[in-house]
Amino acid sequence: MKKHLILVLAVAMILGVALAALAQQDDSRRERMRQRWQQRRAAQQQAIATIQKNAAKLAASTEEATKAMQNRSQWQDMSEEERNKLRETWRKRREEWQKTIADLELQITILKGQRQLRTEHEEAMEELKAIRDLASGQAAERLGKLIDKHQKKYEEMLKKTGLEQ
Repeated sequence: MKKHLILVLAVAMILGVALAALAQQDDSRRERMRQRWQQRRAAQQQAIATIQKNAAKLAASTEEATKAMQNRSQWQDMSEEERNKLRETWRKRREEWQKTIADLELQITILKGQRQLRTEHEEAMEELKAIRDLASGQAAERLGKLIDKHQKKYEEMLKKTGLEQ
């Protein structure tokens, strides 16, 4: 009887320790999931703030460009040096717009999140692969290169946005 009691207590202790370990693992997993969710949420909030800042920047720049265009009638009266200076100002403004728009695209990518990006990427890759499988010769080869190029671009985007895992 004592042997059975000791055996039952030993099994109960082992089960208790195992259940405690499982509960701790579950709590640990939940904590990691919660932290990842908070990180994604913080990244999305940062992206929204950056989008708002960039939108204001574009609006101000557009307003400035509109004012500059109103003085366009003076173009004929300007010296060549003044025209070159104005061209340089427009070129810088255009480059700044391009940088701002590229940053907006990056922030939108962050808002989309990894799951949506992966879904969009996989759909595009499936279609390209289906076309590649139907093609032959050089066309198939070029499609393979295109697929590789898009895959690399997708992976770089994930790294750039911090969405990779």
